Amino acid sequence: MSYSVASSNYLERMKSQLSMGTQASLIYAALELRCGVEARLREYIETIDHIPNVQKKDWAVVKLGRSIESVYRTGDKIMIFTITFLEDGAQLRMTYTPVSKRLQDIANRVGDYLHAIKPEYIEDPGRWQQLRDLLTEAYPLLKLANSGELVGLPLIHRPTKRINVHALFVGEDPRHKMLSRFTQGAAHRVRIEYIDSIQLLDCNKSLEVE
Repeated sequence: MSYSVASSNYLERMKSQLSMGTQASLIYAALELRCGVEARLREYIETIDHIPNVQKKDWAVVKLGRSIESVYRTGDKIMIFTITFLEDGAQLRMTYTPVSKRLQDIANRVGDYLHAIKPEYIEDPGRWQQLRDLLTEAYPLLKLANSGELVGLPLIHRPTKRINVHALFVGEDPRHKMLSRFTQGAAHRVRIEYIDSIQLLDCNKSLEVE
């Protein structure tokens, strides 16, 4: 059986470990969280042509986050792109969900738990509860970051003057063909909506750990 390393795979394993609730499973959940955040940031940064390869090879969450923000400058805003084709009025709707600053901060904090544990910490219920609270907060944030179809924002490829769009659609999603129309230059207009990620989380309780 292969070990899947997409951010969504880390998210699934994190949920499984967090649901167990044991001390050991909390440590494993923290590892899956940290890897899941790094993986999602890497999935985004790989689509940005003009970021130097040396920066793309960074493993530190904070460095990856800074590199992406230096290009996009959108902060924690979720962006919904609605593309309307002028020929027939068909619409293509895609969402970009960033790895929020809070999620990056938590991923860094749980790193403190991924070292050999001092014996006096094992019987400290407050320490374990703090870890559980961090993971419980982080799970819906990572799930949200994985929920968007866009793996990065649409950017113009300067040599060809064409728009590069990297999107992930599941199964036989009809948006595959619509995306091809867009990238091939079909006449269109674009509307962009900005949503605060925290506001969306407050309205979507389905992102909580079951």
